[in-house]
Amino acid sequence: MELADLEQYLLRVAASVPRAKMAALEEGDSEQQTVAAEMLRDPHTTATGCYRAVSAVCGAGFRAWEPESIWLTLDRKGIDVSVLNRDKILAAMTLTMIPAFWFEVNAFENTTMAFNNVLSDGAILQEATPAQLNWAVYEAEMLYGQSDEVPESPAFDREPVRYTAIVLHRAGFIMAPQLLSFAQKELDVLSRDGSGANKAEVQEAWKRLQRIDLRKKQFTDSAIDVQLARLAAVQVYLADRLVQYESDMGRLRL
Repeated sequence: MELADLEQYLLRVAASVPRAKMAALEEGDSEQQTVAAEMLRDPHTTATGCYRAVSAVCGAGFRAWEPESIWLTLDRKGIDVSVLNRDKILAAMTLTMIPAFWFEVNAFENTTMAFNNVLSDGAILQEATPAQLNWAVYEAEMLYGQSDEVPESPAFDREPVRYTAIVLHRAGFIMAPQLLSFAQKELDVLSRDGSGANKAEVQEAWKRLQRIDLRKKQFTDSAIDVQLARLAAVQVYLADRLVQYESDMGRLRL
């Protein structure tokens, strides 16, 4: 998928999923419950897909339940949910009720892991990759924005901003991917020692890739191309995750 096409696709997805429709899944549709059960057993289902699948099986009121009540209800319906998918469900539930993702670094990291099919462990530091952070921010914005109770997601506070900038810096980025641009100023501070490439030149070169198939693009070992290759890898990962996300939403008729 070309870069410009992907950006347009993101806008279409956001516009095509009204909040009321996202909240309309109700217990009682046997076909949807069958599909939801299959999704809950699938380790590749996105966090949003798992969250919506539980709503289809248990009803929208499940958000007020204790986790053990959710697992017990699903078990009684013959649905064995893996530990990983349980982690995704809890991460999505927490995000829709408490926006700690945007201001508390542990919630930010653990949610990122869960949203990228990695079992989170709050007892240790699990530094996410730039690509994982990029996807988590997209999915979190989509999921939080689909709630009727909130108008829009909050701005990122200092802890997640600093965390993101450090991850990008350690990975060699001097220009943050678009969805992580909230960390650009902090990244600029960390990049003062120079990386062999000029940020303005990287920005201009990245714009020129708007109609390029990033999967087929060959990059050289020049300083600018190294930066472009890193940005491209993040973008390709996002496109791959979007395939699963769109499939999940389609299966639940959202």
